[in-house]
Amino acid sequence: MLSRTRFAGNRLVVNAGALMISSLATGLLGLVYWVVAGRCFPAAEVGQASAVISTATALASLSCLSLGGAFQRFLPIAGGRTSGYVIGGYLVVAAAAALLGSGFVLFGFGERILLSSTERITFPLVVIVFAIYALTDPILTGLRQAPAVAVKNVTLSVVKIIPLFLLGATGSALSITGSWTILAGLITVVFVFHALRRAAGHRGESSSELPAPREMLAFQGAFFTMMLVSSTIPLVLPLLVVNELGTTENAYFNLAWTMCTAAGLLRSAVGSAFVVEASQPNAQRPALLRHLRRMLIGVTSVTVAGIAVGGPVVLLIAGREYFEAAGWLMVIMAGTAVIETIVVTYFLIAQLQRRMRLMLITQIVMVTLTVGGTVALIGPLGLAGVGVASLLSSGVALIIVIRPLVNGVREMMSEAPEPTAQVVVG
Repeated sequence: MLSRTRFAGNRLVVNAGALMISSLATGLLGLVYWVVAGRCFPAAEVGQASAVISTATALASLSCLSLGGAFQRFLPIAGGRTSGYVIGGYLVVAAAAALLGSGFVLFGFGERILLSSTERITFPLVVIVFAIYALTDPILTGLRQAPAVAVKNVTLSVVKIIPLFLLGATGSALSITGSWTILAGLITVVFVFHALRRAAGHRGESSSELPAPREMLAFQGAFFTMMLVSSTIPLVLPLLVVNELGTTENAYFNLAWTMCTAAGLLRSAVGSAFVVEASQPNAQRPALLRHLRRMLIGVTSVTVAGIAVGGPVVLLIAGREYFEAAGWLMVIMAGTAVIETIVVTYFLIAQLQRRMRLMLITQIVMVTLTVGGTVALIGPLGLAGVGVASLLSSGVALIIVIRPLVNGVREMMSEAPEPTAQVVVG
């Protein structure tokens, strides 16, 4: 016999574990990818390619229209509407990606990073592929298929390294971005079909627990606005580095920021699994919240050590110039990770309680301070200025959310437990 509370906790651990494996493997293999790229290609070409990929990734994130958050929150209770939501999401995101990718090129925003006609012509396709690839993760997570997310992301992270050895002789940034995009597209096709098959399995199920359409639109609107604001950072920071310090410095920045992003993805993995499980009908939220606390403490401890100690070591392996340019950035971002974990905990509770206003305001403050601080500090401090700006913005966010966080935790912990139903195993 196994109590529903323990069963819910186990599901959270399994799904969060799969997403963390995905994030950790993706992050570590991402480091390997850029280290290999740095060895096989000139630093300037790596800097240009990383700027193109980070820009395409940011535009793809915008194209997803924050539907990932809504899928994780509402697919668990969508019932027979699941297939319609999934198909509609893919179509809308593909159209948005085509529009944003084309607009980025037509309005001349990519003149500094898209240096050939081939790069400019194919850039919208890169954004489309990246957008569909990204949207598949929250769809699979909302369908409680987190292990499939891990398989998908680890597979791409491994296979995309191989072309670097084969194409290094070209010395071209297009070889890096092109091989990445082609492989991502092939893998995306496989897992989109998998998601559609899983969604079809919910036909005939009740969707009575879905909130009213107006409330869902309000949730989506707040989440979209927050995503729109937060996407400014990965879109703007590489461009600021390129404009202020050059493409070579952006190669150093990209490797360091990739490690910081990987640490954040581990935390996001736990949060995504928590939202999905806590959104299930009759979810045991107090028990899940206790599991979340333990998991976040462990994940944050590991990531802080990884960023502060492992990060500079990886930079040194990549080259002494990488370490000298971005070593202090890693140390500063380790402190930022601790504060951000607390802020993200409030964001998770706000999603479950569908109280999005303060969450949105906090995100706007963080992005504004990060970008504005980078503009002011990158000149005198170099890449370390980006870290200082991030640390200051996280500190201000913590001040804003700490009291609502305490209140939200108290409310969730006081929720009445469900009847003591049992799940028979065996």
